[in-house]
Amino acid sequence: MKARTLVPTSFVMYLKFIIIVGALLATVFAAPSKAQDMSPSDLFHAAAQANSSYALGASYAFGQDPPVTMTAGPTTKRGSVAVADTARWHIGSISKSFTSTLVMRLVERGELDLDAPVEQYLAAYNDSMHSDWKAISLRQLLSHTAGLPASAPRRITNETYEHEPYEGRRAVLSAMWSSPLNGETGNFLYSNIGYVLAGLIVEEILGVSWEEAILSEVSVPLGLFSLGFGAPRQSDAANGHQSILGFRRTVSPENPASDNPRWMGPAGTIHLSMADLVRWGQMHLAACGGHIQDYLTQASCRAMQTPIASDYGLGWVIQNPDTSGPTVWHNGSNMMWYAMLLIAPEHELVVAVATNVYTPEPIDRLTLELTTALVNSRE
Repeated sequence: MKARTLVPTSFVMYLKFIIIVGALLATVFAAPSKAQDMSPSDLFHAAAQANSSYALGASYAFGQDPPVTMTAGPTTKRGSVAVADTARWHIGSISKSFTSTLVMRLVERGELDLDAPVEQYLAAYNDSMHSDWKAISLRQLLSHTAGLPASAPRRITNETYEHEPYEGRRAVLSAMWSSPLNGETGNFLYSNIGYVLAGLIVEEILGVSWEEAILSEVSVPLGLFSLGFGAPRQSDAANGHQSILGFRRTVSPENPASDNPRWMGPAGTIHLSMADLVRWGQMHLAACGGHIQDYLTQASCRAMQTPIASDYGLGWVIQNPDTSGPTVWHNGSNMMWYAMLLIAPEHELVVAVATNVYTPEPIDRLTLELTTALVNSRE
């Protein structure tokens, strides 16, 4: 099987998992569970033992405390090399919160307007763009209400799989935006393509690739130096595992099939360490509290965490369990890793969990159990 056909539409689909996570939030926060009787370390190691053939990572922090990180398991299925505490993990669609933050910074600088039609920023392409696409706004792109499809058609994805990211985004979008939209603008429809388009707009404004912009606007100023793109290549990092007919095989980071096409970056190709993922959550915790106005204003942060449709804001899911206050989160996967990042603002807590195999429900549950145990430990 050719590498380019392996994962053409593999990002985690939001509607399915918001139901799962919503149910788990209600269960974990509302009723006694084993999370109330076990320490975070015990919970983590019990989960690691239950899936010992693969790697597991978790990290958490209260307020702006240094993150506490735990890792277990081998870098490859039943391998002999243990995953490191500093290892980098593919975080899939959690990358959308990075793209949204980048856009908000440009809005704050007056370089973008969330509600202006995208044609305002894509003049070079307007002659080939259908009027449906021209009228879309960045706010709609970032909230999945633009009416764009979830992913590119398989044929277009296959043809562009190994394109360089910058050129690939233009090739894919130009092959799609001459046609009218099938989706209805204003309704929620989870769309990776919407974020790819947002990334292209950033590129047109800044004159550099989205990847370069993420490094200069996010990684460097926030000190997230483990941040990179695609499958992590460090020897102590966890390799992803692909499932074929129920059999899971290790996919080398050198293999093009180790991630979705690189042009999908704004929708989900970022990797970074568990501690840096928690630091990313801490930045948003601080920004929404008005503590780092020089990086992201409180108004921008709160706009990102205000639901627009189906509990989705601008790069974040926002849910409100009755007994716990607002919960802000995003999950992500390219079907070979799975990661979850959760922010509990009322408890000043950030929790992140990841594994190198596609197992959403155990990771979601561990995230929420860790959150409950940590909240209880402070009461």
